[in-house]
Amino acid sequence: MHEITALLRDNIASAALAIVAVVFACMLVLTINGVRLRNPFRRKVSSTELRFRNVFGMMGEERRQALIDSYCKKYKCNREQAMRHALEERDRDARSWR
Repeated sequence: MHEITALLRDNIASAALAIVAVVFACMLVLTINGVRLRNPFRRKVSSTELRFRNVFGMMGEERRQALIDSYCKKYKCNREQAMRHALEERDRDARSWR
């Protein structure tokens, strides 16, 4: 054990490079195998929000948020329900042109 610590102390740059290489190799293997690491800071996006973003994708983010806020005030509801109301109204408008 003493020899290993002495070797590492003398070659700290090589040891650090080896650790980085091992981490990189592990990440590469996980990526190739399709394993995705979870990001604890990423919030879950509901299916309603995904559909809302797809349907109103041509709008800028500020405009989408303003639309959600206006539906929240109009129907006195939360953000998720406001997105549903916006999608339902857009669907009704799209069907009226058929």
